[in-house]
Amino acid sequence: MSTFAKEFKAPEYHVRISRRSQRVYLRLNPLGRLEVVIPTGFDQARIPEILYQRREWITRTQEKQQAIWARSPEQYSLTPDAINLQALSEVWQVEYVKQDRQRIRLEVRPDQLSLHVTIPLSCDDEEKAISLRLQKWLSQYAKQRLLPWLEKVSTDTGFMYNKACIRAQKTRWGSCSSSKDINLNRNLLFLSPELVRYLFVHELCHTRQMDHSPRFWHQVAEFEPEYRKFDRALGLASGQLPLWVHV
Repeated sequence: MSTFAKEFKAPEYHVRISRRSQRVYLRLNPLGRLEVVIPTGFDQARIPEILYQRREWITRTQEKQQAIWARSPEQYSLTPDAINLQALSEVWQVEYVKQDRQRIRLEVRPDQLSLHVTIPLSCDDEEKAISLRLQKWLSQYAKQRLLPWLEKVSTDTGFMYNKACIRAQKTRWGSCSSSKDINLNRNLLFLSPELVRYLFVHELCHTRQMDHSPRFWHQVAEFEPEYRKFDRALGLASGQLPLWVHV
């Protein structure tokens, strides 16, 4: 290790071991935290040297991310004033009130499409606590709205599944197991109705064809002729998510 590298103060980072990775790569997660992905068996003592070599990329990428946050403060706030659920054409207003309580309490007012969040006067890491409470509500609401929607698409297409549940998946919008169990990402609520329906069709087609063979895509095309457009859009859709869902 060079003298400069020894004197270099590495930023805080998280190490993730990937069995599928063949090399080391760096990424900033949506919260701006540095993640170092390494192959199995890689010597972690070499990481500071790698960070030193990539220091300009780290600084440049962090500055770019912070500039994006500054342009859209509402989307990148951990305590949003409004939650736009594009899939349902709903905008939920969020009110925050501080009171002498033991824990954060969330009151749902469906008739007003609003959430009333009561926060303890002394709350450690308040933004994180609020984000986690909003995530809990999002999971519950996704269960109420996405599962009946999936059932309807299942009936319309004739593709039957065993059971379905809501997950907080980090990298997948949905999945289907060989036993025809379907998992749906709660964050689908932030996408357009067309993308959500496409994802449902995609996973339902996996109940008959587990791979992505031409036969599978032929089945998808029967119910969504523009599947190529929607599949590309789904691959980019994570950029539409508000920051608080990543905490």
